[in-house]
Amino acid sequence: MNEFWPRRFDSNEWFVLISLIIVYGVFLALPRRFPRVVALAYCSIGFGISMYWDFHLGIPPADLYDINDSPNYEITDMFLFVLYPPFAYFFVYFMDLWKIRGLGVALYVLACSAGGMAFEALAVYCRVFTYKHWTLGLSFLFYLFAQTVLAFLYLLIERNYGRKKMESG
Repeated sequence: MNEFWPRRFDSNEWFVLISLIIVYGVFLALPRRFPRVVALAYCSIGFGISMYWDFHLGIPPADLYDINDSPNYEITDMFLFVLYPPFAYFFVYFMDLWKIRGLGVALYVLACSAGGMAFEALAVYCRVFTYKHWTLGLSFLFYLFAQTVLAFLYLLIERNYGRKKMESG
């Protein structure tokens, strides 16, 4: 049981806790933009994509990086995992708010991927991630992939949800 708790409470734990407070503060403060079930879908997609890849890349046999102080999971690792859903929600929230379409989607995905990479660079600096055979460049490619999938799903959900909403109203 003691292995589940951090050995020391240092910069990586502080980074995760402060990030949680800020990210969920913004998340809860934003005006509601989507029906709850749609918002939950976006958060679930973000959580699912990130967890799938973290469990395939961060543990053996790939074992490309460690999270926090240890190769074993700690409680703060679980807190880190709940940071992913709001970021997916923010991505679609602002894509919807700013009505990004066409070439703008590609530019938006590039900009958000750069933002994700910058946030991760700060996390690496605070020792949230310890790379073994991973780089920020690979993270950028992952963000490009994940956010392209999320943008596609957003456009698909919006088109189908919008059509059904118009048919019922």
